[in-house]
Amino acid sequence: MKKFLKFLPVLLAGILAISLWSCDDDKDEPVAYDELPAAAQTFLTTYYPSVKTVSVTKDKDEFDVVLANGHKVDFNKQGEWHDVDAPMGQTIPTGFYPSAIDDYVANMANNAGINEISKIREGYEVETLTGLEIHFSSEGNFIGYDN
Repeated sequence: MKKFLKFLPVLLAGILAISLWSCDDDKDEPVAYDELPAAAQTFLTTYYPSVKTVSVTKDKDEFDVVLANGHKVDFNKQGEWHDVDAPMGQTIPTGFYPSAIDDYVANMANNAGINEISKIREGYEVETLTGLEIHFSSEGNFIGYDN
């Protein structure tokens, strides 16, 4: 029992250290706009030319950008977008994903407009202004609706 009591503080310290280390992985740190990869800066100046950047945060795998109009764009560490999200009632810009997606939304989803688009394994997941979630292939072909 005495050996166990001597070992107990070491065990507790180890558990505490592991807990603190694992919590540290999700720390987003603010960074300057200039620290965004060139591809991300090009995306923002192309699709949001007159919109100011409010904040840029970075974690180990991605950059999160918040714009003055409330839109949010997430980029991977190479600067490729993987999620573009507009506030409720607003649409995202077009032209950076297959045009077939816009055609489908216009013709089959009552021209609802796209509120959010995310890259997923199969291609793209789109949320319309009406809340409808639609999956498309990487070429922009309709796959199905999200349940």
